Formats: sequence, structure tokens, C-alpha cells
Amino acid sequence: MSPRMEEARTRYSRGLKLYDEGNIIAARVEFERAYELAPSYRILYNIGLCYKKQNDYVEALKAFERYLSDGGDEVPEERRVAVNKEIQDLRPNIATVTISTNIPGASITVDDVPVGQTPLSQKVLVNPGRRRIAASKSGMFPATKSVVFAGSDVQTVSLELVDLPKAATETREEPHKVPYWAWGITGGLAAGAIVTGVLALKANSDQNALVEREDSSRPDIDSARDKTKAFSIAADVLTASAVIMGGISLYLTLHKSEKSTTTARLTPGGVSLVGQF
Repeated sequence: MSPRMEEARTRYSRGLKLYDEGNIIAARVEFERAYELAPSYRILYNIGLCYKKQNDYVEALKAFERYLSDGGDEVPEERRVAVNKEIQDLRPNIATVTISTNIPGASITVDDVPVGQTPLSQKVLVNPGRRRIAASKSGMFPATKSVVFAGSDVQTVSLELVDLPKAATETREEPHKVPYWAWGITGGLAAGAIVTGVLALKANSDQNALVEREDSSRPDIDSARDKTKAFSIAADVLTASAVIMGGISLYLTLHKSEKSTTTARLTPGGVSLVGQF
């Protein structure tokens, strides 16, 4: 005997003992476990009796009907008559409900037990009492109704699911980028200002040397003076441009603009901004 069959027999015997002791729930669990290990239609009869004792008429009916279906001709006639009598006694205690939803594909549960998706192919059997019928579908609010059923009731329950509100589109700012191009221009202008400043100092020194020399001609002195002036003006312009561009670079670094494109253009009169919104 295989280990599974041995365990199934052990659990079946335990279920019989628990049933005789009146522990119906534990007995049913043992019978169902035995059936999982070694499916036999004979065990379904015991499972049906347990459900009936628990007043779960729907599950008892299903177990008895499956017992007759799976057993077929192997079911003794006397037992067949007895089981059919059980089925006839159960039916008046069971209600029937037709469940529909405003959209297809909704998952339906009765007392949190799944019964299928809409449109359901058949009516749902429920035990008498207050039953919680729910429908759910991804992206929609679930719908729930609490309905009281009496034996032999035939009811229709319609559930309406509503779309979940769409999340507001979040405005995501792109990661702020450091305007390296602006700082590059600033650095270039600053470097130019330093170079022209050094050249202006050297030109001024050369000019002073020419002035002090007795043999210096007037044209040479004027040329040196013009050279000094040109370098000084260039140094001043580049220094001013570097300061302005530095301010622009700092502004662009600290300021976040969502829909603006700003560029800087060096013009003869200095640095100008060109913005497009």
C-alpha cells in the first residue's frame, strides 16, 4: 500500500470516529483530506452527511449529487434511493439567485467564496439567511449587496461597478541640469579678461619705458599708448562680460524653469539673453 493510500485510510477512519463523537467539522476535514489523497466516490457520501449536519445545504447537495454521478452503477440501489431522498429533502432549503453586473468579467463571491465571473453561466445556489454578494474588477470600485434568502427563494441581484477615479496626472519636473555651457562661457570670459589685463599692464610698462627714454620718438610713444589703451578696454569689456555672464550662470543654476529655453549670446555691446517660452 502506498503512503498516500495508507494516510487516506487513516484519515477516513479518524473521520468516522470524530463523526460518531459529534465533532462534525473535524470529521468533515478528515474526510475531505482523505478524498484529496485517494479520490473515491464513497467518501463523498460521508462529506455530504457532514455538510448536512452543519446546515450547509448547498455543499451537502453538491456532495450527494457528485456521489451519485461518480459512483454510477457501482452505487447500491438501496444507497441510491437513500441519497436521492436526501437530495429531495435538501432542495426546498436552498435558494437560487441570478447575479449580474453592469460590465462583463467581474469576479463574483458569495460570503467571500468565489462562484465565477460575469456573465455567469448558471444560477447560484445559496443557503438560507443573510448572504453577502460581491463583485470586483481591476480598476473599479467593488460592489456589494447583503441579501436575505429563504428556502426555495428565486431572486435576482444586480451589481453595478464604477470606475475608480483616474489619478491626476502628476507634473514631473525634469531633473535640474547645471548649465555647464554658461559656466564655460563665464570661465572663458574671465580667462580672457586676465590675459588682456596682463597684456595691458605689460603695454603700460612698455609705454612708460619709452616715455623715459630720451631717444624715443613721438610715433613710438603714441603707438605704445594706443596699444595700452586697446588692451585696457578689452580687459574692461571682458571683465564686465565675465561678471554679467557669471550672474546669468548663477541664475540658471539656481532657477528651475519648466517650459523655457534660455541661451546667452555674446554681442559687441556685452552679453544678451535670448529666451523662448
